[in-house]
Amino acid sequence: MTYQFWHEAETARHDRAALADVARRVLYTSFASVDEMQAARIVQIGILARDAGLRAEALALLDRVASASPSDIASRYEKAVLFLHEGSHIECAQVLRQILAYHPHEDRTNLMAARVLHALGAHEEASACLDRILLEGRHDRADWERQIRILHDFGRYVSAFPRLHAIAMAERMERTPSHISVETLAERIMAALGSRTGFSLVRAGDGEGAFAFLGNSDEAEFAHLYEQNRHDRARVWFADTIDATKHPFLGEAFRITDVIRDADVAGMPYPNWIRHEYTILSVTGISSLTNLLRIDRRPDTATCTQMIHVELHNTKLLYQIMRSQREIGLISCHPGLPEQLRSVFSYEHVDYHHVPGEKGHSHLLSQEAVAGSHWPERYPQIMEALSRPLNGRLYIVAAGLLGKFYCDRIKKSGGVALDVGSIADGWMGSRTRPGLEQLSIG
Repeated sequence: MTYQFWHEAETARHDRAALADVARRVLYTSFASVDEMQAARIVQIGILARDAGLRAEALALLDRVASASPSDIASRYEKAVLFLHEGSHIECAQVLRQILAYHPHEDRTNLMAARVLHALGAHEEASACLDRILLEGRHDRADWERQIRILHDFGRYVSAFPRLHAIAMAERMERTPSHISVETLAERIMAALGSRTGFSLVRAGDGEGAFAFLGNSDEAEFAHLYEQNRHDRARVWFADTIDATKHPFLGEAFRITDVIRDADVAGMPYPNWIRHEYTILSVTGISSLTNLLRIDRRPDTATCTQMIHVELHNTKLLYQIMRSQREIGLISCHPGLPEQLRSVFSYEHVDYHHVPGEKGHSHLLSQEAVAGSHWPERYPQIMEALSRPLNGRLYIVAAGLLGKFYCDRIKKSGGVALDVGSIADGWMGSRTRPGLEQLSIG
């Protein structure tokens, strides 16, 4: 019987109403007994319900299994995941403690418990969880030791920068007079184009924050956490084609701190993004985004929301700016985009610099878009090409982390650089970001 229910749930995983019906029928069915296999299938249905946003049904399914077995791990662990994702950290910790009461050395449970307890400020209990993970004789001992070191660093990080402190940093930034609207930004861009003055708009997210360099002591304090962040974020851009934690790439990537500090306008993390990362306790998201807020900006520069590229698109101000030019520069992975821009805006010339697209999104991009090596091959070539007088030319830049360095170089060469990121993917119908749809140019 449970197999049939599980099969129906798998079939209905993308149909929320049908999945809810399956979940309710499981709950209304009386089982003479629930063996280990049946319990596993009910838990799997609970996971599907949870991931479909059917909270009540998921909790009821998981509780049904848990009530039948006080020592069951899977039902309680998946219930803890539900609480974690919705930000119910106290409830999450309580469920994890129930597991550890029967299974004190259960490794996954101890890892999650340490993460949650550190966020709650229970640092001694969190460290005790990590100490209970048994390592002797494990074939994957090195990997577990690495995860433990990362969570020890994470504990120190959230102790130094707790949730309310990080959110307050983002809110203070938004309240400053130098935090500008999309309309003010558009005016400044047009002024730079009119005076042929170098200008850069750079947007910074968790990828850029992963490589922010805030001093040798900070690097030493959170060395394992930062190494994990850099591996994780670089995997999107380069897959595993380079080691982003080693020089020469790391030395160049560290310059992102200066690029963000010196940009005329920097798109920075907004408070709700910070809240989200602390809600789900993203080890990489919390530290990477918070580190961006720790960068000391120059007093003569401005900030705006990191989502400014979307606002420029939605208000059509981006297209008003682009229409004002007779020629344009473009740095992107989409080889068909220059011709589209010529067609829409009647440009006399598009100075196109092709970059290989994000290897982590190769399944969403054309083979032509991702072919080649951005680092170390194309990067120095493009930097050299941009190291000439640009005479106020507008450049649309969509090139990931290294694109921020192109923006900086364009500004120093007298051009006007706009970091539009995934908007260029939207123009070409490539859904490289959640919620990104086909975007019309103009």
